[in-house]
Parts: sequence; C-alpha cells; structure tokens
Amino acid sequence: MMSWMEQRKRAGRRRKLARALLGVAGLCTTTFAVGTLLPVEHRTTVRGSLDRPPEAVWRVLTDLEGMPMWRSDVTRVERLPDADGRTTWREVSRTGDVIVELAESVPPYRLVMQHLEAGRPVLPELSFRLAAAGSGTSLTMVAREEVGNPLGRVLVRLGARASPAARLLRDLESRLNVDRRRVAGGGVQGDGH
Repeated sequence: MMSWMEQRKRAGRRRKLARALLGVAGLCTTTFAVGTLLPVEHRTTVRGSLDRPPEAVWRVLTDLEGMPMWRSDVTRVERLPDADGRTTWREVSRTGDVIVELAESVPPYRLVMQHLEAGRPVLPELSFRLAAAGSGTSLTMVAREEVGNPLGRVLVRLGARASPAARLLRDLESRLNVDRRRVAGGGVQGDGH
C-alpha cells in the first residue's frame, strides 16, 4: 500500500508532466498560428566573392553536363528540347526530378533559372547577378521558393532550414577552388569546367 507522501509526490509529478505537455502543445499551436500569417513565398539572398572572373563563373553555372560534378543536390542532368526558345533540362536528384528552364540569360552578368510544371513557370526560382570585382567576381544569388507548411515558414524565417542558394554558393565555391588548386599544382589547365 502506498503512503500518503508517495501519493502526493506521484500526483505532483503528474501535474508537472501535464503542464509540460500543455506548454509544448501551446508552443506548437502558437507557432502554427504565426506561420499561417506569414507569406507562402520566401526570398533568400546570399552573396559571395569568387576568385575567378565573371566569364569563368558563368561557364560553370551554365555548363549543364558539368552540374552533377559540383552540385551536391544534383545526380544527373538531362537536356530537354527548348521551351519557347529557352534552354530546358531535367535535374535528377535523390529527392526526385524537376524540370528547369533558363528564364533569363544576359552573359556573363545575369542568369535566372526557374522550375517548370506542366510547361508553366513555378517556384522555386534562382537568380544570379555577377559583377567584376578586381580579378574576381562578386556574386549575388536570390532564391524565391514556396513554403506551404506554416511550421516550415517559421523555421525558414528563423534560419533553422538551410537555403538552397547558400548550399549552391558553397558548392560553386568548392568547384572553383578545386579547379584553382589543380591549376596551381600544375595539373590540367582549365577555365572552371
């Protein structure tokens, strides 16, 4: 038989557990409510400085066949017929396939890549602005994406989810640095491909 003190302690632990569960449920509900008030479209801007001229960076960004060699999110690229005169391709990754078109191209300064669904442009969209900066390039990438889940909207704005633009910039920096080391080490001379 349980003593009176043991019963009080057990009841106290149950009350603390109930309060904690209510607190977690309240936090989730509040976060969800805040997320529903945030816009579905999210825009992320990342900037970087690359130790290559804009023309070399441009060639890497527009080399469809070379994308799987440096982009961590792409395993294969398949060139598709042009859509209304714009270059179109399929990017294959571990999470599925997407159709992408080159929506705008002003070599070597502005590039816009946009996803297509049923032949129509949809988000996400990724735009690149390249500017000469000494002997290198100043790069600004803007990723526009749709975040349907209200909890995801809050997490994106808090920075808890990595931006596709930030990942792409890291991949690009890595690709260009690998080629720079290869050239400096007396390996194959190249322009970034």
